Amino acid sequence: MKILLVEDEQGTAEILKNTLTSHHYVVDLAMDGQTGLSLVEAFTYDLVLLDIMLPKLDGLKFCRQLRDRRNSTPILLLTALDSSTSKVIGLDAGADDYVVKPFDTNELLARIRALIRRGTPVLSSVIQAGNIRLDSSSCRVTCDGQLLHLTAKEYAILELLLRNSHRIFSQKHLLDYLWSSEEIRFENTVRAHIKALRQKLKKAGADGLIETVYGLGYRFKLGEDEVKNQAAATVHSQTVVDAPQPKISSAVAAIWARFKPKYSAHVTVLEQAITTLVAGTLTEELGQHAQQEAHLLIGSLASFGFAEASRLCREIEQIFRAGIKHSQAQVQRLSQLVVALRQELEQPAAIDPPVEKKRFDIVEAKILVVDDDPQLLQILRTLLEPWGFKLTLLDNPQQFWTILEVSNPDLLILDMEMPELSGIELCEVVRNHPRWSELPVLFLSVDSDAETVNRVFAAGADDYVSKPIMAPELIARVLNRLEHTRTSRVSHLI
Repeated sequence: MKILLVEDEQGTAEILKNTLTSHHYVVDLAMDGQTGLSLVEAFTYDLVLLDIMLPKLDGLKFCRQLRDRRNSTPILLLTALDSSTSKVIGLDAGADDYVVKPFDTNELLARIRALIRRGTPVLSSVIQAGNIRLDSSSCRVTCDGQLLHLTAKEYAILELLLRNSHRIFSQKHLLDYLWSSEEIRFENTVRAHIKALRQKLKKAGADGLIETVYGLGYRFKLGEDEVKNQAAATVHSQTVVDAPQPKISSAVAAIWARFKPKYSAHVTVLEQAITTLVAGTLTEELGQHAQQEAHLLIGSLASFGFAEASRLCREIEQIFRAGIKHSQAQVQRLSQLVVALRQELEQPAAIDPPVEKKRFDIVEAKILVVDDDPQLLQILRTLLEPWGFKLTLLDNPQQFWTILEVSNPDLLILDMEMPELSGIELCEVVRNHPRWSELPVLFLSVDSDAETVNRVFAAGADDYVSKPIMAPELIARVLNRLEHTRTSRVSHLI
């Protein structure tokens, strides 16, 4: 896989390049936006890793110009601007995703893998071909269970041929795919690496897998139907979402007026649990119920603009999840939290002025939303319907397949945690179904920890939005995903 890194800070650029190279990516480096744009127009890349603050041509203008020229190469923005507005501007400019500086290396690598996978839906971390097994998540190749010690270039050649067993690669193509512009590029270099790779495969008992098609190039000997893609890539990531200002639209305010009594009832459960805790009579069942209620409130309250209430619920959930120790300090803290929570809900949220709607090429796209919280479904309806989307809202995941067939959506939005069938389980089945395997899937979850995001991307998700839902970011990600799908379909028809 070949990446163009556009970063003007030399230290950061070197660290990023070394990190990517150590994970077997081929990296070209540009120190300003104009040079980067020239490179991406001259060569084929699997991904552009792009800083926003660049000399000559900034990252946002880079995105807009590249998209204006109908170039759909995935773009991952690196930005120190971590406000929700800055993220939305980046996505609207044509970027596919962003990572906020300072970033976690594992998160960056996870998002790179996710973006590259979107362009190649069958891509997975493990490929089994004959007695050869390649695992890109660990960069290990084994033959009959025995580890093969390959150089970086030998590994890259083998992975490229394995993933594209139906293609013949000329020596020039291999140079373009697997050698950076800074490396010495001679065709006899390719021949030398192919020869060394063949010798190692032969010694391990996998002779004759790399075939020479005279006059054309090289290909993997097994047919495409004999190459089995296995488990999805294991990723390690974390999503960071800004805490919202306590402002909501007038439409959402109307929903809050209708559903406030129900959310107040959820808070009452927390109050009852803490009252019994103070009395020393808290049961395990009530403690578990309180944890579930706090978890539900985290995303729901923040979506209504109650950011502080959401934070209080998260702390309450964490205490119950860790296990009640009945210490005086813990009991006192829970009592303070639930009193503050009740006070927060009595304060009306400020109402934002209506957001001006923009025109987009994507009109009347069909979206299926699956979430077991009916109130949150109504919030999503309020946020998405004004943009012209045709929504199907489902609060019972047991009816998923029937509704999926009937609604025939262009995008699927799944809640992470639902009773009986989780969003992860639904996504995995969708990805394994021939008809729906390429359906864009966006996840919603109150959890943004590394393990959760890891599971989401490993299941085959295309994107992830953390609750509390920021309306501009949700809209930008939905439009971005639909536009990407539309562009891919058009390119396949050309």
